[in-house]
Amino acid sequence: MRRQIYFPTRIGDQVIWLTNFRITLPLHATALGLSSAQLAAILLDVDNALYALESYRSALGPANTGCHQCVKDALYGDTVPGNIVWMSFSPPPGAPASVPHGCLKRVFAAITDQIKPAPGYTTMIGEALGTEGPAASAPSPTTAPGLELRTTGGGRLEVVWTKKKFDGIKLQFDLGTDGRHSDIDLRPNYILDWLPPAGHSAIIKLRARFIYKGEEFGNWSEWQTWTLTGV
Repeated sequence: MRRQIYFPTRIGDQVIWLTNFRITLPLHATALGLSSAQLAAILLDVDNALYALESYRSALGPANTGCHQCVKDALYGDTVPGNIVWMSFSPPPGAPASVPHGCLKRVFAAITDQIKPAPGYTTMIGEALGTEGPAASAPSPTTAPGLELRTTGGGRLEVVWTKKKFDGIKLQFDLGTDGRHSDIDLRPNYILDWLPPAGHSAIIKLRARFIYKGEEFGNWSEWQTWTLTGV
């Protein structure tokens, strides 16, 4: 299934996230318009997810592969028939009331279908619940593209660059006697559609700057030189 961007990747952090969600959701249930039955169903799924990740999984030895599959089915196996059955060894005490498989997927579905669309949902509530994704950090204002130059078909110059979080790059070329030339590339990589006359060589220079949110951003890269020969 698609990973939820607000849900941690490390199991220890997942336990912390679920515990916080378990404590915080009842505080905002009224604002989110959750009925007592809806709240109880979500919390029971959370309890089963916590038991699977914290108590049951921690009690497993490395050889109990069937039990590890049981944990996976309990969390994500909504196509597995029947309710969760804690198998193959005496499970630790404190198991919550059993629910159908896929309890964590149902928690995610409740967040997507019930909690976030609720009229009372706000960014502040989402941050308290942990259901807002991490804020994307802005790129450094001094960043500059790293360029790699190579020859492509027909002897033309290819400028290799990495897009990252940027919209594209603006390129400037010094073509010698042919003057300055500028262009924009929104999808790597860029091929310069220029060659000197057949049989002649020219040393050109080029540099680039990122485009971010439609504007030129960061610093220009250092000028690089390349020799092109007309064919």
